Amino acid sequence: MRILTGQSKGKRIKTLRGKSIRPTAARIKKSIFDILTPKVSGAKVLDLFSGSGNLGIEALSLGAESCVFIEKNPAAAGIIAENLRSCGYTEQSRILNFDFRKALSMLRAGNCRFDLVFIDPPYEFYEKTGPLALAHEIESFVWEKGIMVIEHPSVEITKPDEFSMRTRKYGGTYVSFLRRLD
Repeated sequence: MRILTGQSKGKRIKTLRGKSIRPTAARIKKSIFDILTPKVSGAKVLDLFSGSGNLGIEALSLGAESCVFIEKNPAAAGIIAENLRSCGYTEQSRILNFDFRKALSMLRAGNCRFDLVFIDPPYEFYEKTGPLALAHEIESFVWEKGIMVIEHPSVEITKPDEFSMRTRKYGGTYVSFLRRLD
């Protein structure tokens, strides 16, 4: 896996082997960032269910101000730390190696808000919770005019009222862009 754009373009990043991590496919990541590039420079980013850090590191490569990575798997959190070191982004990053609800509680206590939020949980997560419930849990962390990007299987999602939504389909994967209304 490689960084596709920005100052770290072409840099290789590591990921865990096996089925515990499902990195965003390169063509989907390229499409996401083709849409988001004008919004990334200077953004505060949250990469939820980070895996290898693929999406957050791509945002940092494009000039995001900072990124918080939330990943409960200790081995994956270690890979994210390695990837951040190899790309030179450790100073702009924070890794929260906790279950996402505990990590969100910590961020809420710190009154953290973000311009851009990537949400890409394991697809089995949607069988229990669903993308809509997750979007509602995250919406309070999104600044005015902020964007949530949710990667999900072919499951219908309904947007929170305060957001507009656009969804793109890539084979069996959907990516929904939810933008907070003015």
